[in-house]
Amino acid sequence: MFDLPDLMTLRQCSTLCSGAYATVFFVMAEGRAWHRCWGLASLGYCASLIVAGLVGEPVPAIAQPALNGLLALSMALILAGVRCFDGRRGIAPWMWGVIAATVAVPTVARSIVGPGAVETAVWSLVIAACAAAFAVPLLLNDVTDGTARARRIAGWMLLLYVPIYLTGVVGMFLSPEIVARLAVVPYLADQLLFGAANLTLLWISSSRSQRQLRDMALRDPLTGVWNRAALAASAAELLVPGRMVLLIDVDRFKAINDGHGHAIGDRVLCEIATALQRSTGGDFVARLGGDEFLVVTDAADVAAIAMRASRGVAGLPAWTLSVGAALIEEDDRSIDAVIQRADLRMYGAKRQGQTSAAA
Repeated sequence: MFDLPDLMTLRQCSTLCSGAYATVFFVMAEGRAWHRCWGLASLGYCASLIVAGLVGEPVPAIAQPALNGLLALSMALILAGVRCFDGRRGIAPWMWGVIAATVAVPTVARSIVGPGAVETAVWSLVIAACAAAFAVPLLLNDVTDGTARARRIAGWMLLLYVPIYLTGVVGMFLSPEIVARLAVVPYLADQLLFGAANLTLLWISSSRSQRQLRDMALRDPLTGVWNRAALAASAAELLVPGRMVLLIDVDRFKAINDGHGHAIGDRVLCEIATALQRSTGGDFVARLGGDEFLVVTDAADVAAIAMRASRGVAGLPAWTLSVGAALIEEDDRSIDAVIQRADLRMYGAKRQGQTSAAA
């Protein structure tokens, strides 16, 4: 249905595409090491395509190591950018080892067997192994910053080059006419995979920014615990029968602010929030506003949680808490109804005074 594009046209398309992405990454860099790495990756690939086009086919022995090095480095810089994004060293020592092997093995093979089908097969195997080596860490990532999916997709884009490069091995068993047709496969794949991989790299940085913006919207800026918006967003998943909802209020908090200043009052709230997080593990802790906190927990010992959160801290005035607890029942249809029950019990505890809890 369509005529197969010639090798030169496809190479020019790949060159223009890689040059365009290099420009995008460098413009976006603004001091970000990961964008510089990804820009250098695209630039390195662009340079390898230009050199390959200038020297022609077959590639002269003197130019082959440089081309192999550029190709391996361009793949390594994709992973290096992700490592920089995580605050780590860009190119790790083992990555330099992979690059060195990608340069050395085909060169040695060519010096032994000379140019031909066997040398092409060795080159294909080595480049495929190089792509796999840099793809696997992206596929096996376990980050929790919202970028795991984007990293895995980038890894898959890189890994998909493996079977494409392995077409050179298949060429050992095929006629020269078919081998000539297979030569365009990597450049055809470039039109899809290269663009998709680079768009995914852009997605990595935007994914974390989106996660950070979401956390800013759902976190209390003073204490770092969740806020009312987070409670509303998580209401359905928090409504699990058997869990306990605690509503916690600082007794006479206004007196602390009036007597010691709002800065000290803020420190008290932060200490309480930290103590609640520690005493409930990974359970839901939110500041509803002012001096009122909410905890949704699987813990049964309400009094112990209250006592740990009311322990004094050197340099701060003493404080007490009133805690109301309500169990989430099977017939509860709204977290608000449970909070209302806890609220009533919290006011009952407040009348008792001195860090008391009512359930």
